[in-house]
Amino acid sequence: MKLRRGGWTWHLEDPSILDSWADRIPELIRHPVKRNGVRSIFRTTDEAGRGYFVKVEEKSGLLPHLRSRFFSKAESECRSAHLLQACGIACAEYPAWGYNGHGGSILVSRALDREISAMEFWYAKARFDDKRKERWLNLFFQLAVRFREHHLTHPDFHAANVMLDPKSQQPTLIDPYGIRRTACGGNAELRALLAWLPPLRLDLSEEELADRLRLSGLLRSGTEDFVHDLCRRADRRVEKEWENRRKPQILSGNSKFSHIEGCREYRHTLWYEPAPMPPETELLAEELPEEKAERLWLDSFRNQLLCRRMEKVPLIFEKKQGKCRIFSLLYKKNSYFC
Repeated sequence: MKLRRGGWTWHLEDPSILDSWADRIPELIRHPVKRNGVRSIFRTTDEAGRGYFVKVEEKSGLLPHLRSRFFSKAESECRSAHLLQACGIACAEYPAWGYNGHGGSILVSRALDREISAMEFWYAKARFDDKRKERWLNLFFQLAVRFREHHLTHPDFHAANVMLDPKSQQPTLIDPYGIRRTACGGNAELRALLAWLPPLRLDLSEEELADRLRLSGLLRSGTEDFVHDLCRRADRRVEKEWENRRKPQILSGNSKFSHIEGCREYRHTLWYEPAPMPPETELLAEELPEEKAERLWLDSFRNQLLCRRMEKVPLIFEKKQGKCRIFSLLYKKNSYFC
């Protein structure tokens, strides 16, 4: 079904999901759960109380406007989701998508209220428990095997794009944009399907990751060289993005890495969410010149992205009355922050 509502042209089966919120989109966009330069995601419910996430993407300029007349990113993501479902791979439900004729696209997905991200589950639980760790790794290797069996490629396959049922550990994929069938199943496609491996180096050595890859059957020989190359590529990507993207994000003080409250900036967890800070009596407080404090703060995030274990992890950056203090956590097993 195709209909016009709230300034958008919608494609959907059940128009009732729009009734409670589609005419208030500009208001809802002002209170997103996530936002970047071109994309906002807000949460809403329909009149039956079912939860949804709505992704709105708007790019200004002539090129996006012209491109949107022939291609919809929202429609493409829906098609990727349907492809996964046709292959028997669980994926979030996408009941509606639309466009506004000015370069904007809109996509509605059903909220997975019981599930948590596989990234959070790894850093909060699995990495500290051998049985959970084994199950988590098996799950991700099995997903990669399923993709290979169906000749699928995924350009953004990482742990934050997989949701887990906390009890059954059944996975559901989200954000499937770009998933497609490919005639080639070479190393480039395999590297994309194993992009979740390099971040695990905080807890598993490259040798352990290579052993697991060999046992998965995805690659029978040369696993050590493959994993080493995969990790070096990930490091080069971090370094390439650092100055122009990641560093400015962190300095903004309101990125996925941290947030500001008053005169303090607080580090987020390894899965990029706020969490309660340890008591300050457990932290090492250092008063430093502003330039040195900022460098220490930034270097800690760069080391985190490069999967380098830190014995001293800055959790709070305080700027107050011309003075700077860094409150650091000395390395602590089972911490959300290191």
